[in-house]
Amino acid sequence: MTLKQRIIALGPDWRTLASGVAIIFAFPPWDLSWLIWFVLVPWLMAVKRAASWRGALRQGYWMCFCMTIGGFYWVAYVLNEFAAVPWVLCGLFLIAFASFNEIQFIILAPLLRVLLRNCSSAGAPWRILAVILATALFYTGADWLFPKLFADTLGHAFYINRNIRQAADIGGANLLTLGAILSNLAIWQLIDRMTGRREPSIWPALHRSVLPLVAAGALAAAFVIYGTERNKTASAAVANARQKINLGVVQANIGDLEKMAAEQGLRDAAFQVVRKYIELSDIALKSAPRPDAIIWPETAFPSTFRTPENTYELARDQLVEQFVRTSGVPLLFGGYDQRDGLDYNTLFFLDPSPRMGGYDLQLHHKSKLLMFGEYIPGVKMFPFLQKLFPQVANFGSGPGPEVLKIPHPLHDKNREPVPVGPIICYEALFPWFILEAARSGSRMILNVTNDSWFGYYGEPELHLALTTFRGIEARLPQIRSTNTGITALIMPDGEIVKRTQKHKVEVLNVTVPLNDPIPTLMLRLGDWFGPAALAAALVAFGMLFLPERARRSRRA
Repeated sequence: MTLKQRIIALGPDWRTLASGVAIIFAFPPWDLSWLIWFVLVPWLMAVKRAASWRGALRQGYWMCFCMTIGGFYWVAYVLNEFAAVPWVLCGLFLIAFASFNEIQFIILAPLLRVLLRNCSSAGAPWRILAVILATALFYTGADWLFPKLFADTLGHAFYINRNIRQAADIGGANLLTLGAILSNLAIWQLIDRMTGRREPSIWPALHRSVLPLVAAGALAAAFVIYGTERNKTASAAVANARQKINLGVVQANIGDLEKMAAEQGLRDAAFQVVRKYIELSDIALKSAPRPDAIIWPETAFPSTFRTPENTYELARDQLVEQFVRTSGVPLLFGGYDQRDGLDYNTLFFLDPSPRMGGYDLQLHHKSKLLMFGEYIPGVKMFPFLQKLFPQVANFGSGPGPEVLKIPHPLHDKNREPVPVGPIICYEALFPWFILEAARSGSRMILNVTNDSWFGYYGEPELHLALTTFRGIEARLPQIRSTNTGITALIMPDGEIVKRTQKHKVEVLNVTVPLNDPIPTLMLRLGDWFGPAALAAALVAFGMLFLPERARRSRRA
């Protein structure tokens, strides 16, 4: 084999490239979610036709690489903006990151090759259906199991589909992934049968393919029917909400360089940031509906709060406290807290007139930290890593899900405080976090985020899409406050009813209906579907293949 032939052999099959490009367009910001029903079919064809398990592994690698390069290209921008890494090194890191970010494709490809070939050679239609169902369950469970930086899955593409996404309150986005994978396998199986048939008639191929197609169609139809009914339930709960709260959410559009100058102690820049938030908050207070509370996003306050190291930091603290006292409105804002020698990414709640045991400050320390952004893995065991990556912070981790209580709105006849579940940025990607807060009584999700490091296009839309599922799973309204967008009000059915533009100074005044709790299977069982799918797949494989292997052994 010549060098040119070796290089070609190591490259992607054209079918893999087709799937790798198409899957990018199924997700935000493109939102062509209908592609997800068949987007992997070309890749499955390439995997099945691979000459060996190594060939299948290569196609898995290229699928992982293409999806990451097209969907997570902004990782290079983050490194350049956040850590001042030269663009050449950023590009090299992106290539390395793209080699494992969607690792499920790499690990599963050799096994899928075996399973797909088994589908092709399986005899009775019921056995073909059983193998395809087990394979779909296995992919879904393995996709849940393998670690990912952003915890994305195919089912997240359905965030834009009003009815289909409602099934997430049963099994999260992983359940929707099962529907997508089952559809891809059923369509692949039909094409494989049709193109590989030896008889002139198409009916034998159709006969063997009909059960998987019916199963995939039935599951998709079940999603739509269930979603239609759950939409009615969620809409009725919102319409009949006995308690509401008005919020003023400030999107100051503070740029990265301004934030860096403020956080590095440049006094004028820091005061300018705080004054800008206060000025915009005054605008919110003069707008309708008048807010019962003001919200600033993650790290809006550019230093530690109430642990000043000099008179300038003390003056900034007092500036915020004076605004809260003068306005008479509670303020929830992101900043930094310092405890026992550690800094914490923190959401503060400052109450102007203490009505809860005389204590005017509540806080939530971020507990799910972003790797290489807020901590360095292994730094406690290998302290020299901090010197290698001086730009990366080393934050402390908070206790986990909590519930804060906002004093009752003045217009509320129930006169009850509003329990809210706070989440800071990365925490919004994990279903269990909000589910635990909801079990503790949270009536609303308060999500503060800073997406300013991630660039203008791609990541803000993807991050918003991933977080919409938290409201569906817990059936709670969600207010999302970001520094540069996208700030949004998301209803319990996942509908984004109000949103800001990206990289614009905006004030969003909204009325949030606090619906009564709506029971969901996710609330009862947690993020259960991924491990259940994996266990079911392993049992199914055992039932399908172990007896056959035993029969072969007896014959031998």
